[in-house]
Amino acid sequence: MDPTSTPTHAPHQDGSSGRPTVSAWRKLVGRSWFGALIAATLLWLLAGYVTGSLSLSFLAANATIAGFLAVAGAAQMAVIASGPGNFDLSLPYLITFGAYVMSAGFFGQDNIAASMALTLAVGVVAGVMNAVLVIKLRIPAVIATLATGYIIYSLIVAVQNAGFGRIGGLFEQIVRMRVGGISGALVISIVTLILLAILFSRTVYGVQLHAMGQNGEAARLAGIRRDRMMVATFVLSAVVATWLGALLATYQGGVSSDLGRAYLLGSVAAVVVGGTRITGGVTSVIGTALGALVLTLALTDLILMKFSAGAQYVVQGLIVIGTVCLSTIRSSART
Repeated sequence: MDPTSTPTHAPHQDGSSGRPTVSAWRKLVGRSWFGALIAATLLWLLAGYVTGSLSLSFLAANATIAGFLAVAGAAQMAVIASGPGNFDLSLPYLITFGAYVMSAGFFGQDNIAASMALTLAVGVVAGVMNAVLVIKLRIPAVIATLATGYIIYSLIVAVQNAGFGRIGGLFEQIVRMRVGGISGALVISIVTLILLAILFSRTVYGVQLHAMGQNGEAARLAGIRRDRMMVATFVLSAVVATWLGALLATYQGGVSSDLGRAYLLGSVAAVVVGGTRITGGVTSVIGTALGALVLTLALTDLILMKFSAGAQYVVQGLIVIGTVCLSTIRSSART
């Protein structure tokens, strides 16, 4: 034993065991999403200063919008985690198309279950298409998913003038209801995020996804079948996107051809601002959710302060750039 070392069992003066412990506060500060939590709090306080009232209902309203963005971000995060350079650019088009399919009422406006099943099935088909382009044709994920997105957008243009109605029924009542200022849409988004968090952290799929994203060759040698994992990941992303489209169409009471446009870069930005690195192999649903809340609150604050649309984009871009720079500095400091 090193004579200068201190025995870990030596008692402290207060009678404690002396074993090295890390305070809960230091653990919290060490989380990758801690910065996003602080930023969200400051932005909420800023809104209270601008409006003259610090309102929980204001926070809840922004959380509802952020919930939608967080779901999109979680879907995008799955693809990002699968390996460096992987992004799903078909996501916004799938959100829009999913909303159209859900609103079409092919099985009647009262048969919500069948409409939802068809909507999710569209996601499965699109996810498989993306995976085939990446795996079989060896097209980079960015290009493959963008191509799929354009194909889906052409379908949106073809059907946008057809008759689409409200979702209606019990599902719409649940999504649009409010209890104590909390919307049903926010509750559904939270449940979706919890399920995704369990999938990423408590299942074999999640373990293999992280392993593949961190070191693809080592994962292959460990017996992880990359092709199957890529199919599962792109299908997961697409299904979550169409599910989000159905939620948005129900919450807004209608659908338009640009419904998913805000989620093209927003989904990536939420992942980045939430502290999750985009080099693959890492997921953080809570970080993505906080990142989405930061972006939503920032946009709301800018609107309250009467910034122009152009200035709003500039500030949001600076937030993303600043987050990436801080993350890089933090990673360098650890190494």
